[in-house]
Amino acid sequence: MGTSNPVKSWIFLYKMNVLYLHTNPCRTEISDLIADIVTNIKSTDIHPFVINYLNFKFYSINKFYKIRKFIKENNIDIVHTYHYIDAYYILKASFGLNVKVVFSCYSNDIPKGIYGNMYKKVISKVDAVIFQTEIHKKEFISKQNNESIKYFTLYHGFSSERLDNYEYKSLRDEFFIDDLRYLIGTLGDFSPKHDVMNVLKMVRKLRKSGRNFTCLISGAINDRYDSYFDECKYYYLMQGLENYIVYVGDKNDHANYISQLDAFVYHSDNEAVALPVIEAMMMGVNVIVNDSEMIKEITHNGKYATLYKTKDEVSFAEKTRDILLGLDDFKIIAETVKEECRMIFSIEKHISGLIKIYKQININ
Repeated sequence: MGTSNPVKSWIFLYKMNVLYLHTNPCRTEISDLIADIVTNIKSTDIHPFVINYLNFKFYSINKFYKIRKFIKENNIDIVHTYHYIDAYYILKASFGLNVKVVFSCYSNDIPKGIYGNMYKKVISKVDAVIFQTEIHKKEFISKQNNESIKYFTLYHGFSSERLDNYEYKSLRDEFFIDDLRYLIGTLGDFSPKHDVMNVLKMVRKLRKSGRNFTCLISGAINDRYDSYFDECKYYYLMQGLENYIVYVGDKNDHANYISQLDAFVYHSDNEAVALPVIEAMMMGVNVIVNDSEMIKEITHNGKYATLYKTKDEVSFAEKTRDILLGLDDFKIIAETVKEECRMIFSIEKHISGLIKIYKQININ
C-alpha cells in the first residue's frame, strides 16, 4: 500500500528524445503540425528532433543506415511517423534497438498488394496508432475485428498564432469579384471523398434563390481521380455556372483564403477527418457541412457548424441561403465557435495528449 512503481518513477526522471519523421512534401498540414509541436513544447518531458523530406530521402540506397545511425547517435526513444511507409521503414531500420514507433493515421484507405502488406505490418508492429477521430478508430477496429490498447484518439492540433499571422492577399482583387457579392468557398482535393460535385449541385440550387454570390473552389487535382475532375468540369459548364463559380487552384495559404469567406461550404464522404472544416471553425467563419458521423464528431453534433442532409443539394442550398440571409447574426455566433474550437483543437491540447501517449508506451 502506498509504494510507488519503481519503473514508472525511473522513466519520468529523464527527458524523452522524440524524433518526428515526415517525408511527404505534399502533406503541408503535417509539416505545419510538426513545426508547431516543436515550437510550442514547454514540457520538460520531451526533447524533439525533426527529419523531413528536405534532409532525408527514403529512395536513397543507404537510407536504413542513415536513420539507424541518427537514432543511435541521438539516443532516440520514440519515432513518430505520419505515413505508413515511413513507419514501415523505421520498423526495419530500428530493429534490435530499444525504440518505440508511433504512427498517426490520417486516412481510412487500406492499401492493397505489396503496400497492403506493409500497412498490415505497421499496424501490428508499431507501439501506438493514433487516429484523428473516435469514429475513425471505431470503424478501424470493426474492420480489423480486434481492439488494442495501443489504439488512441487525438485530434489534430492547430496553432492560433499560425492561424492569425497570415499575409493578407485580397481574393476579390485577385479574381475580380465585386464587393456586392457574398463570398462562399470550399477547400480540398478533387476526389470522391471530398465531394466537390455536391458543392456544384448546391450552387446550381442556390442561384435560384436570388442571392448574389461567388463560390470559390480551391483544391488539388488528384492524378488518381482525373476522371472525377473532368466530370465536375463538365457539370459546371453544362449547367452554366460560370457566373457563380471560380476555380482558384490549390491554395496553400488556408488562413488567408478562409478568413475572407462569408461562409465555408464542404461535403465529406468517408474521410477520416476533415481538417479544412476544423480550420474554418477556428477562423470564425460560418461553416455549412454534411451530417456524416465524422463531421458530427468534429462539430460536436452540429454545435459548431450548420449541418445539412448528406447528398441532399436542396438541404445544402437552403442551409447556405439561411446563413447568407442572417449573416450579421451568424457572424456573432461564429466568433463564439472560434473561441471554443481554439481550445478543443489547440496545439497545446494536442501536445498534452501526445505526452500522455508517449509516457504510456514507454512504460509498457
